[in-house]
Amino acid sequence: MKSELVEFARRAVVAGSVVILLIVLVLGAGYAIEVLMLVFAGLLFATLLLAVSEFVNRHTGIGDKFSIAIAVLLVAGIVIGSGFILAPQVAEQSDELRKTLPQSLDKLTAQLKQYDSATWMLEKVPEPRELMPRRENLLAQLTGVFSTALSVVGAIVVVFFVGIYFAAQPRMYTNGLTHLIPIDKHDRAREVMGKIGASLRWWLMGKLVAMVFVGVLVWLMLMMLGLPFALTLAVIAAVLTFIPNFGPIISAIPAVLIALMDSPMTAVWVIVLFVTIQALESYILTPLIQQSALSLPAALTISAQLLLGVFVGGIGLALASPLTVVVLVLVRSLYVRDLLGDPSVE
Repeated sequence: MKSELVEFARRAVVAGSVVILLIVLVLGAGYAIEVLMLVFAGLLFATLLLAVSEFVNRHTGIGDKFSIAIAVLLVAGIVIGSGFILAPQVAEQSDELRKTLPQSLDKLTAQLKQYDSATWMLEKVPEPRELMPRRENLLAQLTGVFSTALSVVGAIVVVFFVGIYFAAQPRMYTNGLTHLIPIDKHDRAREVMGKIGASLRWWLMGKLVAMVFVGVLVWLMLMMLGLPFALTLAVIAAVLTFIPNFGPIISAIPAVLIALMDSPMTAVWVIVLFVTIQALESYILTPLIQQSALSLPAALTISAQLLLGVFVGGIGLALASPLTVVVLVLVRSLYVRDLLGDPSVE
């Protein structure tokens, strides 16, 4: 009897240890994915730096190291300069916008209550005032915001330095990856990595131009409509343009709510405005710029966004599109062309 109890205890300890190990592995995998996402974001930043560096080197001939340094200074100068110019107005408008949005939600709720079909939906949605922080919860929320801000700043620092290190010595990292592959496949590996780099570059260039295009156009159109907070709403639209499919929808919501404060017709015009700008960006501007990049199927991109958004969060949603570019290059080059032998696929 005693030996049976000892054996049972031993099995219980082994089973418990296995369960704990699996939990640790799952949690560790979650953190590892987030770290890999930051590394990939750094790779995108390196792609931007290399594009600027090659442009500088081509027109000055000063060499790779100096052109990389100039590229870093140019990008940092543009970001910091834009921040100095836009930050004061955006900060002021953001504070006013935070106070105005609940009023717009109240007005929208009052208008919807006129329709019986919307009553059941409103009963399931909390009052707009309930979404605002209470005094007793303010300290806890401020602590959470502070920790989130630190996390964001830390992530930006990681992406910045990883990008600089990648851009400063790209051959060292590509050669390191190549050494993990059989010698007879080295040339093909470099070719595929070159395709990935070129596709990411065109995708990134298209996104940056589209962000500027959307931001400027939204700002001008909202100014013409006489809406307040036009600059802040334009900055939101420009930033969220980086996230295809979901970004434009999210950015349109605060603009429509602000327009409702004026009139329902103004809100309709704002919706037409965002749909038109999104159509111009998606079907004319971006394809024209990204003509040398892969064409991403919309269903595949949305699926990747939903999957990474659920498992990784916001950074997964933001990086799903460029990750899809990488996966498509690998599938087409290594699987369809090399393994299946389809010569029609480049």
